[in-house]
Formats: sequence, C-alpha cells, structure tokens
Amino acid sequence: MKKGKEFVFPENVDKEYGIWKGYTLRDFGYVFATLGVGLLLVVIPPYGPIIMTIKLFVVILAVTIVMALLTLRPVSGRRNIKIRQWFNTQQRYARSQKLYFLEPKKQGGRHEINKR
Repeated sequence: MKKGKEFVFPENVDKEYGIWKGYTLRDFGYVFATLGVGLLLVVIPPYGPIIMTIKLFVVILAVTIVMALLTLRPVSGRRNIKIRQWFNTQQRYARSQKLYFLEPKKQGGRHEINKR
C-alpha cells in the first residue's frame, strides 16, 4: 500500500541545471574533457611544425564535433530534446518487443473466422 501522493514528471523535464543558452553543466564537462584530452595530445612530443599543425587540427575538429553534437536538436519543434536523448530513445525502441498482427489462415478460399 502506497502512502502519500505520487508525482509523475514528464519525460521532457530533466534535473540538469542550464548554465548558458541551453547548455548544462554536463555539456560543459564534455567540452572541457575534450579540450583536456586535446591538450594532452598537443603536449606529447614530437613538436615539429607539420605535426603540431596536424595535432591542432585534430583537436579543433574534435571540439567542433562535440559542440555540434551538444547543439544539435533532432526535433526542430522541441528545443528541449537533445541528440543523446533522441538516440537513446531510438535504441530502446529498436530493442523493445514488437507486436505483429497476422491475418488468420485461409481454408478453402474463406477465412477461418467467417466459416460456420
């Protein structure tokens, strides 16, 4: 037996705290983690000009991809749905059990249900 009132929150309500223009603290964490890994990549030798250019290009590309994934909204009418949520929903649906309704087998050119 349950005691008290049960609260149901819609799926589009989240516990994350928005910091700036739709970005949350977790989003900034992803960006800073990418920048940290990129900084480690740049600090590791060799330090030739061509190799440093390639390293910087890879770091800038990685940060750009992370920012694009954080900014992308797959449903244009719903600004609160992020690409991660949409992708997780798609995966859950693909793993869920599907129901297929089949037509009854025919016997003698007539449906079994209509036969009397």
